[in-house]
Amino acid sequence: MARCDHAVRIVGGDRYGRVMTDDATAVRDLALSTLGLPETWEEPQGYPDSLALSAIDAVYSLRAHYSGVVNVLDRYRALRRAQGADPYQDSGPALLAVIDGAGGPVAASTTLFNEAKAPGVTPPLLKSVVLAHAVAALHRVGIATAADLRDATPSRLAAGRTAWLAVAGVGPVAWDYLQMNVGRQSVKADTMVCRFVTRAVGAPTTVSVVRAKAAVQQAADLVGVPYRALDHRIWRAESGRDRAAVPAGSRPGQPASVVPS
Repeated sequence: MARCDHAVRIVGGDRYGRVMTDDATAVRDLALSTLGLPETWEEPQGYPDSLALSAIDAVYSLRAHYSGVVNVLDRYRALRRAQGADPYQDSGPALLAVIDGAGGPVAASTTLFNEAKAPGVTPPLLKSVVLAHAVAALHRVGIATAADLRDATPSRLAAGRTAWLAVAGVGPVAWDYLQMNVGRQSVKADTMVCRFVTRAVGAPTTVSVVRAKAAVQQAADLVGVPYRALDHRIWRAESGRDRAAVPAGSRPGQPASVVPS
C-alpha cells in the first residue's frame, strides 16, 4: 500500500497544552461534519474481563471481514459455555489450555477457529498459531488477564508490547487493538481509519499507520472524547455499519476494518 508522510505542520495546542497539528484539525473537522454529534460516539464494549476474547479478536481481525471474526468468537464462546466456563472471564492461560485441548495451535485452526493465515508472513502462518504464540509471550512477561494489561505499569506495558511485537504475524496495530479490547484508550489505525484520515488531510496516497493514529488521537483530544469513541465511530462509518453518519462532502448538520498487522 502506498504511503504519504510529508512533514506535518504544528498549529498550536489544546486546552491541556498538548501539541496539535494540521492533521488533527482536519480530522476533527471531517468528523464533526460527517459523523454526527460527538455525544453519540459510543465506545465499543470490548472484553474488559477476558484477555482470551480480546486476543482472539485482535489476531483474527487482521485483514479480515469482521463477520468471519464474529464466527470465530462465537465458536470459542460456544465451546467454553459447553465446558461450563464463562468465556467473558477467560484469561490468557485459559485460552492456551483450550487450544491445547483442541489438539494444539495447528489443529485448533480446524477444530476450533478457522484456517486463516496471518498477513505479511512468509512462509504463511496460521492465525491460530500466531494467537497461541502471542498470548504465551504476554504470559511470560506477567500479563495473564485483561486486568493485567489494562492496569499495567508503564514498564510492564512496554514489556508486553515488546513481547507481542516479537511474535511473527502480529504488529503494532493488533497491539493497539488488543489494548482497546481490554479497555485501554488507544486508536486502531486499520484500513478504515487510515482511509478516513487520508481523506481528511487531502493526502494523494494513503497515510501511514503512525500518522493516522496520531491524527485521530489528537482530534479526539480537540473534541474532548475518548480515543476509542472516535476510532469506533470512524470505523463504523467507513465500513458502512453506521448509517447515521453523513457521507463525506455532505452539508454539516444534515442527518446522515480490517486490521493491518
